[in-house]
Amino acid sequence: MKEEIKIAIFGLSLNVLESIKQKVQSMYDDTLKVSWATIADPHLDILLVNDMFFSSATIQNLVGAKKIPYLRLINKNDKSGTIEGDKLYLPFSATDEIRQWFKDRYLQVPVSVKTETFVNQISKKMDLKNVVPEFFNERNGNVQVFDSKGNIALMNIRTQQVWINQARKLQRTDASLNYTYATMQMAQSVSSMQGEDLTSWLWNVLWHSENIDFKQNHSDSYKLKYWPQPDPQNERKQVFKIAACFEQGANLKQVAQKTGYSLEQINKFVSVALLCNVLHKIPVEDAKLVLEEKESSSALRGFFGKLRKKLGL
Repeated sequence: MKEEIKIAIFGLSLNVLESIKQKVQSMYDDTLKVSWATIADPHLDILLVNDMFFSSATIQNLVGAKKIPYLRLINKNDKSGTIEGDKLYLPFSATDEIRQWFKDRYLQVPVSVKTETFVNQISKKMDLKNVVPEFFNERNGNVQVFDSKGNIALMNIRTQQVWINQARKLQRTDASLNYTYATMQMAQSVSSMQGEDLTSWLWNVLWHSENIDFKQNHSDSYKLKYWPQPDPQNERKQVFKIAACFEQGANLKQVAQKTGYSLEQINKFVSVALLCNVLHKIPVEDAKLVLEEKESSSALRGFFGKLRKKLGL
């Protein structure tokens, strides 16, 4: 049985892509099987990436978190077939230098300390507050969403639909959440199926994930844009109570006082809601939540009774 090595090539035209695939394949002998993968593959061995895309959040999070050996592909005729640091110059030619680089990666020879340090420094700058808003940017079209554990879902951002990877039994993620552009073949594979609502799905994934609870300024005021739709019935009451307060416009301290929930719980709601585009920041004077110094229990029951009636609970 042949041993296997998984290689992904990102950001090249189809013609250049196929040419490089053929030349890379020819450098491995018959005892080794080369499998061409996407950058979302959790078992990726080597990444070749167009230098134009190297600084993107998607690529930096990938090479920084997983330390996958990579080469940045740069067009430069007078250096064709040479490697300088982490740069491979195109047009591609199977020189001895390149053959040695691929052989070292197959034998798991570590990349240089200098290159690893550089990637780690960049990857630490990756932030979900920069990644998640791209799920609402229509220019992105179809994207494949993944994290350090593998593929999560396919999104059509223009129609705000998501098709979930059924192999992921636990629908949660972490700070390694990222995305890449989906291929036409991926998009066509779900074109005849109805997807889930992107905002509702994203809310539930982030709500049950770790390290998504960012520190918010407790005096900042926010107003609800859309009602979240939590899945577990036992969490709906808490989420809807908090959301009802922000529907009128409020800050975190006011909502904590009104609902009786802790500031930590309110902070979690605001963190997830901002990522999901469910809340937006407003001026303090636009916050209309009414607080009394001593609200009676009957007044509170009346407030939440109206909320239950409105939401059909």
